[in-house]
Amino acid sequence: MEMARRNFLAGGALLAAGAVVKNASAMMPLEQQAWDAYNAAPTVRKTGIIDSEPLLQSPAPDSMGVGFAVNCMSVGFVEVADNPELRGAKRFYSEGMPVARLDDRVALVRMTGLKPASRYWYRVGAAALTHPIGYWTKQTLPEWGKVHSFTTPGEEAASHFGVINDTHEKWEPFKLVTDKLAELKVPVAIWNGDIPTSLYRRREDIVRVMYKPLSAEGFGASMPVIVNRGNHDFRGEAAAQYESVVMPRLASERGAHYWQLGFNYAYRQGDIALIGLDTGEDKPDIHPANGGFTCFEAYRSVQTKWLADQFKRPEIASAPFVVAFVHIPLFDSDPNANPGTILEDWASWQKQAADEWGPILNDNGVQLVVAGHKHRFRYDPPSAGRGWAQVVGGGPHLDQGPDRFPTVIEGKVENGKLVVRVHNLKDKRIAGEFSYERRTVR
Repeated sequence: MEMARRNFLAGGALLAAGAVVKNASAMMPLEQQAWDAYNAAPTVRKTGIIDSEPLLQSPAPDSMGVGFAVNCMSVGFVEVADNPELRGAKRFYSEGMPVARLDDRVALVRMTGLKPASRYWYRVGAAALTHPIGYWTKQTLPEWGKVHSFTTPGEEAASHFGVINDTHEKWEPFKLVTDKLAELKVPVAIWNGDIPTSLYRRREDIVRVMYKPLSAEGFGASMPVIVNRGNHDFRGEAAAQYESVVMPRLASERGAHYWQLGFNYAYRQGDIALIGLDTGEDKPDIHPANGGFTCFEAYRSVQTKWLADQFKRPEIASAPFVVAFVHIPLFDSDPNANPGTILEDWASWQKQAADEWGPILNDNGVQLVVAGHKHRFRYDPPSAGRGWAQVVGGGPHLDQGPDRFPTVIEGKVENGKLVVRVHNLKDKRIAGEFSYERRTVR
């Protein structure tokens, strides 16, 4: 009995294959009947479990996340290898301890132990669950997706990125921006906030926009996508379920002091350090729209401490170029622009974040802040007391005048400089091009 129990607990792979080793001589009759019935139960084949193409997310030099939609309660997994034939592939299951995460709509799997700046091939899989004997569980035969590849970031990776923002479920312009990302072959895309039309009423709304966008499903199957939340991403009753649909960063990246900061990131993409900051809502916490239960002001202040700590990391401190990504701009030249600290209307820029984060960006020679929110491309060059430039991306509009158009903001190191191009996808031209010298590492 004890030997059989040990074999059962250690035999997850055998369970998946439907074969369980047991010590029959030690079995009681009823227990023997249960084991015999379990082993005799057929392993069921179920199709249609996987309900979307995969979306790579939460990239890091030694790990990569992937999510995909499923159609029933199931466990998700990924096989990954350093060759397209998946020889010697390692399998990773949905995260969870002591039980792998089960879900009836989304599978989130993290591949760990990877090498920086290295190419890998992978395929996602899922299995539903059956219960042939009471609560004893057996997986169905796995259903597999297609083989895709990705490259991990790192100091030796390509110094290149793309940014999209304020897509708001406008699927025609969304197709334009995702096609442009593919054309540019960027190794990573930052989705810089305001993904839903207005808010998330149901969890399914998040699933739909992330994994089943009407015009571009699968756009992130080989290009990891980092989500920087915008103000609209915090709205609606289902926004609280965001982390069950979109994978947060690995907890070990940020440490216990910053456990709340699941979507902040700082890592090297070649010569560029990418830093993600979350500006939160565009109204103060006391605004009635927030219902009295938000604490974005404290949230920004926690990020202030986190941001300062990132420049103590050798790989960030030594980066020739540093770019910070936010949704709400950190600067507006209009002295009457709403700073996000008053009850009237909504923020044009985020004064608290600018006051707390701006000096840290200045002191560490950050060259560029990339923002969205305004639905209109704008460039703010550095000025006295503000050493960093700011580029603000366009919105989802194709029919609202010549100054409103969707953009892809591309950054790439060329000839020792960081070159940033703003692609106007309505008129198919470059709306602006800017270059930055290497920073003085302090």
